[in-house]
Amino acid sequence: MNLNPVSDCEKLFILEAASQKIRLDGRKRDEYRPLKIEFGLDWGNCLVTLGCTRVFAQVSCEIYQPNNSRPNEGVLQISAELAGDDKLNDLTKINQVLERFYKDSKCIDLEALCIIAEEKVWKIKVDLSVLNMDGNTLGCCSIATLAALMHFRHPDVMSTGEKVIVYSSSERDPIPLSLHHHPVIVNFAIFEKYDFIILDPSLLEDKVCDNKLSICFNNHREMCGVDIEGCASLSQDLLMNCSNQAASMAIKLVDKIKSAIKIDIENRSSSKSVKGLEPAVSEDNGLKLCLSDKFNFIGPSNRENKIEETDEKMDVDQEVVKITDGTAFTTSHNNLQQIKDVKQNKQNDDLIVIDPESSESSSSDESVEVVSHYKLDDIRPVIGKYVVSDDENSDTGTIILD
Repeated sequence: MNLNPVSDCEKLFILEAASQKIRLDGRKRDEYRPLKIEFGLDWGNCLVTLGCTRVFAQVSCEIYQPNNSRPNEGVLQISAELAGDDKLNDLTKINQVLERFYKDSKCIDLEALCIIAEEKVWKIKVDLSVLNMDGNTLGCCSIATLAALMHFRHPDVMSTGEKVIVYSSSERDPIPLSLHHHPVIVNFAIFEKYDFIILDPSLLEDKVCDNKLSICFNNHREMCGVDIEGCASLSQDLLMNCSNQAASMAIKLVDKIKSAIKIDIENRSSSKSVKGLEPAVSEDNGLKLCLSDKFNFIGPSNRENKIEETDEKMDVDQEVVKITDGTAFTTSHNNLQQIKDVKQNKQNDDLIVIDPESSESSSSDESVEVVSHYKLDDIRPVIGKYVVSDDENSDTGTIILD
């Protein structure tokens, strides 16, 4: 079921662009979107951003009983799901292609994951969360899978014959996975009627094209698998042309992954603190986490944070404490000494303190106003995104953050 169908206007527009050998985002036919690879605090945590397509990969391990058919080999499991609700989009196709390419190519030395033959082996599990789908989801998942596997470290173990001792990272350094080669998937969208083949298709190009071609190459220019989806007929020359492009692009992608891992390892070994993925997520969402060391401000703390007044008005029957530009307000529990100390460092700001525990609180500083709650009793403008709202069950209101 296609929950996001392409309209006829969009389809005709993309086909018209394909007939003129033009892509909607202005890229060349063999041009990749910007690729960004970031690693978390734990080994094997990786966030890959390809254009607007984002995939988070996490590798974990556990001691597992081996399969009877392969008693001396570890187990590799790859699963992908859409973040939020995996029932809305079926990613079974991506799971099947990833497992087939990475298992059949034998890129991981599974025998090196054996602890005790026929009894205990390491099971390596790669969990992929697709955060945003904007085309070439399979290629982005492939890059995230390879980067997470190359970055992952599993605990060192020792077998005494009767028991298995698993050492923590503080006792022994964790061990990286043994990879024979580094396969990565390169995707193509083919418009057969216009003889137009594009690399790294966007979401709309992916839906409108006649055929989708996925080729897996490693950094040694060895083909690890091919997957074809669609109804177009592919000639031998076309496949050879796409294969040469995929081999060259695979080398570039693997080099970029290795470079990102090298930088991360250098930051971990040096005195630099590893910040993980939180700064990247905060930056992408426009978040600035700058809280006071003394207590948490819930309003603008200086005059640099200017608030634009809107023309919207709200009719209420009670009084309101007006919050003007440059006013800082916070919550406090009878700790006015801290507030006075902060006030001395913020001489240009008026400070309003909400003290919900005591309505009799007072301060010797006249510029600091202490109130137990806000009364709503007048017509007042809605100031910025800090809104004083009514409470149906009470005659008091609270200040909330939109």
